[in-house]
Amino acid sequence: MNKLDRKIPAFSGFSIEIDERYFMAQNKKLFRLGIKLNTPNICNWSCPYCYVGDEKSKLRPQKLDDQGNVTHDLSKDPFWFERMKGWILQGIELGAKAVTLNGTFEPTTSKDLYNVIDFCRSENLATTLVTNGLLLKDDDIERLYKSGVNVLTKLNVPIADSTDPNYDRFCDIQKELSGLKSEKTKIYENQKELIQKFIDIGFNEKQTDGSTRFGVESVITNLNLEFMPKLIRQLRNLNIYAHIEVTKLQGFAKANPNLTISKEKLQWLFETVRDEDYADGFNYYDIKPPYIGGTCYENLHRLDIHADGNVKPCPGIETNIGNLNKISLAEVLNSQSLDIIRNLEKYIEGDCKECDLFKSRECYGGCRGTVYQTLKSNGFSEYESWVGSDPSCWRVENLLDKKIAKTTLFNKTAATVQ
Repeated sequence: MNKLDRKIPAFSGFSIEIDERYFMAQNKKLFRLGIKLNTPNICNWSCPYCYVGDEKSKLRPQKLDDQGNVTHDLSKDPFWFERMKGWILQGIELGAKAVTLNGTFEPTTSKDLYNVIDFCRSENLATTLVTNGLLLKDDDIERLYKSGVNVLTKLNVPIADSTDPNYDRFCDIQKELSGLKSEKTKIYENQKELIQKFIDIGFNEKQTDGSTRFGVESVITNLNLEFMPKLIRQLRNLNIYAHIEVTKLQGFAKANPNLTISKEKLQWLFETVRDEDYADGFNYYDIKPPYIGGTCYENLHRLDIHADGNVKPCPGIETNIGNLNKISLAEVLNSQSLDIIRNLEKYIEGDCKECDLFKSRECYGGCRGTVYQTLKSNGFSEYESWVGSDPSCWRVENLLDKKIAKTTLFNKTAATVQ
């Protein structure tokens, strides 16, 4: 054991034991709900990696119908909150203890944001708000702090001042990955200022269990890859949860495949951060995608409820497994498709099947959203896209039992399934 035995910062109220996660899957229970708030159908940022927006919208992520028209705007529905409240209560009856609030787009544009937050907290749900923060005023930050929610905001480069030799590059990268049109220094400095406000009010203070209420989300791209270790080091030292995501060719990101990286580069990043973590006193850990210093088990105990009532396993798996306007959440949990997704020890194919990390339950087949997006984009069936191995993992070559994928991560031209 490392002599300092430091714990990597994790969100308050969102940690459970591995065996409990598998128990929930086997017994059709929930621990966590993802809630898509009723946001307008266009975002206040234009992130080129956005997994939600339709690639046909070109200039800014939007939700479009099959004819290219902006879809029905639930942000104007006066009865939406009452419906969502009922759906959340169904989740609580099925065991849910935590919720993550985002939106089809930026959640702070939802008129029902605080209604949902206040309701979730009144039901003693651990609650995390995911936001770019652009619309938050000082009063909002104070209100969020007093409500007891966690906050996950965005920054894609390290925190630096103008004397840093890479400062100008940081400004360029943050501007490009936010898609904002204003002056690049202003974009970067505004995001730094927002993060400092969350720190000043105490979101990153260590909780009694060693957790934190503050996180920063970043995407790994060719633009910022070399700077990720520095950013993660900063976040670790500030007791801020580092949610570092691999870019998937999903949604609006399909129009920007140049952002994706190879799995060899991803391996370099994971190894570099792991070694730096160990040198800084954190316990040694086995590296595997999608999380640096962690494992994604979400498909065992999570469901995402969209604003229109559609239910999906997670943000990366776009299979619609039911609509709560028509069936109950308990019925969704009994669906055949979800039974497969939640029981990969029985169904998984490809190299993950024989991996010791999977067999020992230290890994649940990597990022299931990555598997789904890669195989679906190459013409494979829903079933194959649920059960394949993760192409972002450097241990994986065979994605399915009878087919081999020679991939660089998510690049559709290079990720040709042979």
